[in-house]
Amino acid sequence: MRFEGIEADFVNADVACRFTDCDFLFLAADSFQARLVFNAMVHQYLIPGIQVGAKVRADRDTGAILDIYAVSRTVLPDYGCLWCNELIPPARLQDEAATESERRRQRYVDDPLVNAPSVITLNALAAAQAANDFLFMMTGLADPTADNGYRIFRPAKRQMSPHEPRRDAGCLECGLSRASRRARGDAELLPTRGVATG
Repeated sequence: MRFEGIEADFVNADVACRFTDCDFLFLAADSFQARLVFNAMVHQYLIPGIQVGAKVRADRDTGAILDIYAVSRTVLPDYGCLWCNELIPPARLQDEAATESERRRQRYVDDPLVNAPSVITLNALAAAQAANDFLFMMTGLADPTADNGYRIFRPAKRQMSPHEPRRDAGCLECGLSRASRRARGDAELLPTRGVATG
């Protein structure tokens, strides 16, 4: 086994193209642009993947905690498209494409040292589910009747709930129409920054 660490942004074309022949993808990134590229890669190159994350939602005015959750989302070429499930909001993609000065004007807290909260134990919940799903899928030990839906963990309530993802037959990412990127491989450009030069 060989490990290659890549210290670069996944959404850059030269970086993303290095993942197109992987057997499985894990996404644990905070940007919606990374979700967009990951989702496109799953459907365009038919590579199974899992997106994991965690969030702490607070009331902007009072600071009161509204929700705490971690998620593990199985994204397969035939199942779980992030675009169909409105997990790649176009407005948020536009925000991320804004310049640094534009983003600074849109911040709710104008302090670069204040980051969105992240708790390692929440991430560990989602990552453990993702790792188990990967292991069972790759070894053929997954129960064929198992539900591949998203898993949402709410540890403050000691709850785990499944969520059945939607699928839009006309989706331009995972749909079966000729306009879809599904199974197009190198015949379609990934939605990355720039164009791969290698």
